[in-house]
Amino acid sequence: MTEEPLPQEVTKHSFRQKVWDYLMKNELVNFPFTIYDRIPNFKGAAEAAIRLAELDEFKKAKIIKINPDKPQEPVRFLALEANKEILVPSPKLKSGLFLHVTPVAGATKNKLRTWSKIHGMMEVGKPLGVESNIKIDLVVLGSVCISREGYRLGKGKGFADLEFAMMMRMGAVTEDTTVITTVHDSQVFDCLPPQLFKEYDVPIDIIVTPTQTIIVNPRLKKPTGIIWHMLSERRLKTMQVLQQLKEMDEKDGKIVNLKEEDSDLETQELYRSRSKYSKGDFGVNDGREEGEKEKMVKTHYSKRRTYSKTKSEGDNNLPSNEMEEKLENTDKIVQQRCENLRTKSKQQIEFSLKLSNISSGTRIRDLKNALSERGVKPDEITWQGYRGVCYLHFNKLKKKNSLPEQPVQIDSIMANLQELRIGESTGKKNNFVIVKPDKPISV
Repeated sequence: MTEEPLPQEVTKHSFRQKVWDYLMKNELVNFPFTIYDRIPNFKGAAEAAIRLAELDEFKKAKIIKINPDKPQEPVRFLALEANKEILVPSPKLKSGLFLHVTPVAGATKNKLRTWSKIHGMMEVGKPLGVESNIKIDLVVLGSVCISREGYRLGKGKGFADLEFAMMMRMGAVTEDTTVITTVHDSQVFDCLPPQLFKEYDVPIDIIVTPTQTIIVNPRLKKPTGIIWHMLSERRLKTMQVLQQLKEMDEKDGKIVNLKEEDSDLETQELYRSRSKYSKGDFGVNDGREEGEKEKMVKTHYSKRRTYSKTKSEGDNNLPSNEMEEKLENTDKIVQQRCENLRTKSKQQIEFSLKLSNISSGTRIRDLKNALSERGVKPDEITWQGYRGVCYLHFNKLKKKNSLPEQPVQIDSIMANLQELRIGESTGKKNNFVIVKPDKPISV
């Protein structure tokens, strides 16, 4: 990407946006295809992982800390296959620090592949807290973009930086611990403005792409620990592991001064958990500096929803013909609600999806959680769970800032819902939700 002109507004987020747009425009990503605000699962991630596994730093390492993002999944698999222990951060650091996955002798490749995935790590990984005396030999991070000088930009949440600071405080890593990232070649810049980076930003020592290995020389200085004065009291309350480390420092006689006040954006994040805002402290630093103007991204569902009632306990005692009649009437009600939705939202709703083969015990909350994990955000939901069916309605298929030539995201949404399991079906083989386009509402 070195031949591309620099963004007009030179901020961390402007570089992220540039990379996300470029990868999407040139179809350089694998599932999940909604890469914005994520570490992109770039095409060639497996080839980059193989190249990484050939490095002496990887071969000599016994314990490797690897981020949980999709493009580093092949790295986690190769590490387990090479009989190495891996540490993966707990989701948002809320329930601890790491999940410790140790390969079992005789485990099949299928088992190792499962353990390298998020759900597999959650099943077999053992929680590891700040009191651990573990020593980490190598750190592997994901990146949105990286410079050949070693400056790294993640997805903007700051967890990788905070995790490294915690590991330094624990003594699990040192300034000499090698940090590697795997990225697509187009994510590598010749240089990124050094003034954008702060003392808490974790630099990269080795960059691995599907086609090349870049050794950073000289290495940039790594953070030496937690910068408490950039963390708020609220941030500590959301992360038990931070509270523990603060107590450890205070017990050692250190004076810990926190940020006196939350920024407006942090306060909004606390009370509007359904909307994504930039966060201004190091605890969840997203790389957006003071003075930058960022747009809020709407991520919540519309308040208006349509539901259908499930069978009451008394329905079980109805004769079969009355039960069928009752279900038929309920179907008519649901259909009428769909028609009402089409009428009311004629100018906004652009297309709908029908999801079927949903387990009878599934709740709408299960559906919403599953959709959130896939990055799918419908504007309306018509729930008919008792019949194993629901409808997702979408208003706008393009983001406001998307490129004019970027295709409508119908195919992307459909792809993100492939092999979806929700509710009681999550543990059953091949019991996937069936996804089909429904009658367009905008017609």
